Amino acid sequence: MRNASQFAPSCQQPLERKKKHEKLYMRLLPSDLPDPGVSEDCLYLNIYIPDGMRPSDGWPVIVWFHSGDFNTGTPAIWDASVLVTKQKVLVVTVAYRLNIFGFFTTTDAEAPGNYGMLDQIAALDWVKNNIEIFQGSSSNIIIFGHSAGAISVGLHIISPLSRGKFSKAIAISGDAISSVGSPETEAPIVDIIADRFGCNRYPTTDLITCLRNQPADHLLKHSSEIETWGPMIDYETNNSSDPFLPGHPKELLESGSFSAVPLITGYTDNEQALAYMEAIGSENVDGRLSLRKFESMIADESTTAVRMPDENSTCEVKPQMVAEAVLFYYKPHPPTRDQTVLRDKYLDLQTEKNYAAGLTFLAGKVAKQEESFVYRFDYRPKTDAVIRDVPKWAGVPHMFELPFIWGLPHSINTNIQWNALDKKMSDWMMSMLSNFARNGNPSIATIKWDPYTEKNPGALIIKDPKPEMDNSRMIDYKALAFWNDYYPKVLEEATNNCCNMTSGSSSLSLSIPVICGFVALIWRHF
Repeated sequence: MRNASQFAPSCQQPLERKKKHEKLYMRLLPSDLPDPGVSEDCLYLNIYIPDGMRPSDGWPVIVWFHSGDFNTGTPAIWDASVLVTKQKVLVVTVAYRLNIFGFFTTTDAEAPGNYGMLDQIAALDWVKNNIEIFQGSSSNIIIFGHSAGAISVGLHIISPLSRGKFSKAIAISGDAISSVGSPETEAPIVDIIADRFGCNRYPTTDLITCLRNQPADHLLKHSSEIETWGPMIDYETNNSSDPFLPGHPKELLESGSFSAVPLITGYTDNEQALAYMEAIGSENVDGRLSLRKFESMIADESTTAVRMPDENSTCEVKPQMVAEAVLFYYKPHPPTRDQTVLRDKYLDLQTEKNYAAGLTFLAGKVAKQEESFVYRFDYRPKTDAVIRDVPKWAGVPHMFELPFIWGLPHSINTNIQWNALDKKMSDWMMSMLSNFARNGNPSIATIKWDPYTEKNPGALIIKDPKPEMDNSRMIDYKALAFWNDYYPKVLEEATNNCCNMTSGSSSLSLSIPVICGFVALIWRHF
């Protein structure tokens, strides 16, 4: 027997670093929300069960993976009471290890990484084996996540370890395609951690022993400034068990090596607006962006994507090539010095690159085997408590669809006077997602939602006065193709300039070494 009348502690995490979108969401929740604290003993789940007569095959089961950049987050703030009561679905919210506790790796088999993802798989196993005790359907389990949770959902679709543990998926505002690390990207973090805690870097058995001797709060405190924790491609680091990710997500999706299930993906129309506001400071109330700043910000972001070669490498990288390609696509034509236009173009880039491109890529590949549905959330809330401190130019930022999905406008534990139109939008959002959970089709009586395919891309634009399919091409599908198809080629060309290669010559049947500066001399010799 277990006392399950209150939430278990949240997993270890820094508590003082909430981002602006998190703060705005938290102020919509009851002020007396209990704080469960943090502990390493955190791997619990919470079950919300509908009342009434259950279907013969059990209630549809929605398993929620919370957001927080794999660094923070908790199931304790996600109250499914309204969703469960109104829509008659069973909801399970899941905890998983975060930051250094969930995603540290030695880049070898000593600590292969992805522990937080394995926690999620353990939760799915528990749900699959036990949910019928709670009147849920073990054959209709829907995994659902936002941001880091959506990345998790996308990776579970791809991972062979997750196969057969769910039947549908909902991934919103999180791109699994470009959000994974590798042993190469994680190696510098290992060096930092070893130095930070005075541990031997090698052998890695010594490193892990040293770290395990550190108190948990000490580990957290002295690694909290690292915010790049997350899943990684682990087939090279996992020589004693099956890997969570046996290859890069994009390659696995392109090859068809994944478990296709009916899928919903979605994002808001201005995902990074709040992060942008934090970056520019409160003085720039209109978020205006000069042409010079516009170009330098895009150039800086583009060049950092180019991986620099080792010191002894003969390879030459061309980061300016990447910057020029991105600027060519996003710099307005004809040229303008209107700083609000430049601001909006920059924010379009952030949404399209970091959210829309990967989510639609995933939807397109899944659509070859199962139906996929895509939305963009353009509805700006009418309730003052939601949009206070969010200027009109910011549109609909990250997390702004979640109050409607979780039924906050209908909550009885609030002093907020929600606008009637917001309540109606919440009813629509809950109904569409719950309909999808029941039968795989999110359309409802008043809203028709058509599937998405690569050949016929179409998204539901969720807006005033009513959601409708994107018949006017409000989404720039060419921009998504730029990021999914063309940009990777530019990135490869910018980094694939190595001189220690060989090139073949069919006329001479020789292999000619190509060494920078000496090609002509060698050719004359032959």
